[in-house]
Amino acid sequence: MLIFQLAAWVFIVIGVLQAIFPRVGWYLKYGWQFKNAEPSNAALVMNRIGGILAAAIGIYLLSQHYFFPL
Repeated sequence: MLIFQLAAWVFIVIGVLQAIFPRVGWYLKYGWQFKNAEPSNAALVMNRIGGILAAAIGIYLLSQHYFFPL
């Protein structure tokens, strides 16, 4: 279905961007609330891991659509 493909591509795009630019993801979630705040290394690593997991979920959803069409 089209909605599953769209969701898969959204997961992939957001996941890849989060994995490449974890500081931007941190800023969009927390950084805008504080003045002169910097993310810790642990926060950046967790953002990167979350992005990789999101991209993997998107790839899985996309592959399920191609191997088992509805």
